[in-house]
Amino acid sequence: MTTKIQKWGNSLAVRLPREMVRKLRLREGSDVAVEEERNRITIIRVPPQDKTLRKGAWRMFLLPMKKKKENVSGRVDEILYGVSR
Repeated sequence: MTTKIQKWGNSLAVRLPREMVRKLRLREGSDVAVEEERNRITIIRVPPQDKTLRKGAWRMFLLPMKKKKENVSGRVDEILYGVSR
């Protein structure tokens, strides 16, 4: 298949044919990886990730305010690294 590079704002864009979009289950806003190697451009579909948080999940990012310093740093380690001291 041959297509043209077109101007899109200050960037360049490639228009994908409808059949290819349908076959790869792409839609506006889908994530793709673009790679360049040896004069080739490859566009790879990236599986969608669940980016929604459960109701109340924001609580896991709260730091305890009335605790000793070492307990707070342990909570930070738990949030950032998934481990607790």
